[in-house]
Amino acid sequence: MRVAVIGGGASGLCCAIEAAKGAHCEVTVYESKDRVGKKLLATGNGRCNMLNCYATADDYSAPSFVRGVLEKYDAAFVRRFFEELGLYSRQDEEGRVYPLSNQATSVLDVLRFECERLGVETLCSAEITSIKYKSGKFLLSDGKAYDRVALCCGGKAGAKNFGGYELLKDLGHTVTKLMPALTKLTVKDNTYTRQLKGIRHKTELSLYIDGEKTATENGELLFTDYGLSGIAVMQLSSLIARHMRHGKSLPEICCDFVPDMSFNELCDSIKKITLHNKDLKCENLLTGFMPKKLGEAVVKSAGVPITKAVGQLSDKEIKSIASLAKKFSFTVFGLRPFDDAQVVSGGASLREFDSVTLQSLKYKNLYACGELLDVDGPCGGYNLLWAFASGIAVGRQINNDKNK
Repeated sequence: MRVAVIGGGASGLCCAIEAAKGAHCEVTVYESKDRVGKKLLATGNGRCNMLNCYATADDYSAPSFVRGVLEKYDAAFVRRFFEELGLYSRQDEEGRVYPLSNQATSVLDVLRFECERLGVETLCSAEITSIKYKSGKFLLSDGKAYDRVALCCGGKAGAKNFGGYELLKDLGHTVTKLMPALTKLTVKDNTYTRQLKGIRHKTELSLYIDGEKTATENGELLFTDYGLSGIAVMQLSSLIARHMRHGKSLPEICCDFVPDMSFNELCDSIKKITLHNKDLKCENLLTGFMPKKLGEAVVKSAGVPITKAVGQLSDKEIKSIASLAKKFSFTVFGLRPFDDAQVVSGGASLREFDSVTLQSLKYKNLYACGELLDVDGPCGGYNLLWAFASGIAVGRQINNDKNK
C-alpha cells in the first residue's frame, strides 16, 4: 500500500512514522520547503514547547471534535511516544513540556531518525499543487498514484507559500474563514500605545465582547506602535479571532495595571502619597506602581495635568486616576498579519471529517490533521500537542486500515 503524507511538519512526521510501522506500507513525505520541520524549529523560541500536560479537549476551539483524538492520544501518550524515540523531557509548573536538551532540533532529529529507520521516503522542495481522485487512487501533481493520502500541511500562520487549503477546496472540501491567532493586536486609537512603545508591565487583561466580560488573562503587557503584545494578549487574540470570524462588533481590552490591589486600596495608597509629598508633580504620582511613562498616560487620561502638584488633587481626581489604573481600555481594531501569528483560526470544516479517525467524509482514505483542520488552542504547548496527537491518530488509522 502506498501512502502520501503532504507536509513534513510536526503532524506529518508523526503520521509518517505510525503509518510506516505497518508491513508492506510504503510512505512518502512531500515537503514544499528545502527541509522538513522548519516551523517546528522555531517553536518555544527554539526550545520547543512540545505539549502541555494539563491540556484537555475543552481548551480548544472545537472541544467535541478534538475529544475524539485526545481521549486516546493525550499528553501522557505523546510524551511516551517521544521517549520511545529516545527523546526525554521535563515539565514546568504550568504543565509545559520541553526536551531535556532545551533545543527544538532534538525533537525534529528524533522524528527524522525514526522516519529514516522505518524507510520513509522524504522529498523536500516538492510542492504538491493538485490531487485528483480516480478509480480508488489519488493522483498527485507529480504524476504518482497513492492508495492513502494524509494532508498534514500545517496552517497559514507564518507561512510564505501555502496551498493546503486549495488542495482541500479542489477536492470539494469546505474551508472556513481564516484569521490569525495567537498574535498581537492593533487598537483603534494607538496614541497611547505609540507613546508607550517598548514598555512592559505586569497586567491583568480582561476581554469584553458586546459589553460582556468573556475572558481574563494575567501576564506581561508590551506596548507597541500599533497596539498591544505579550503572552496574555496573544492568549486573548484567539478568542478575538473566533469572534471576528463571525461577529461585527469590535472587542475591548481592559487593562488593570495594579492587579495586586483593589480599587479602594489603590485610592488609599494614592492619598498617602499626596499627604506625604504634597509638592510632588502628578507625572510621578504612580511611579511606585508602574513605569513612569505609563503612570503619566493614566494621569493624562484622567484629565489631570501632569505638572499639577499631587497635594492639589481632589478626591474626585484621585478616584478617577485610580479607576483608570484599574481599568484602562483599548478598542481592538484588528489582528496582526498571518506572518506574525503562531497559529490560524479556521481551516478545513470539521463537519466533513470523522472526529475519531480524521478521515474525510467525502473521500475514503483521505485524511487531514494538525492545524489544517479548523482547530486551535492557547499558548503553552496546546497546538503542538494537537499536531502530534492528530498526526499519530491518522498514521495509526492508515496502518490499521491497510488491508481493508
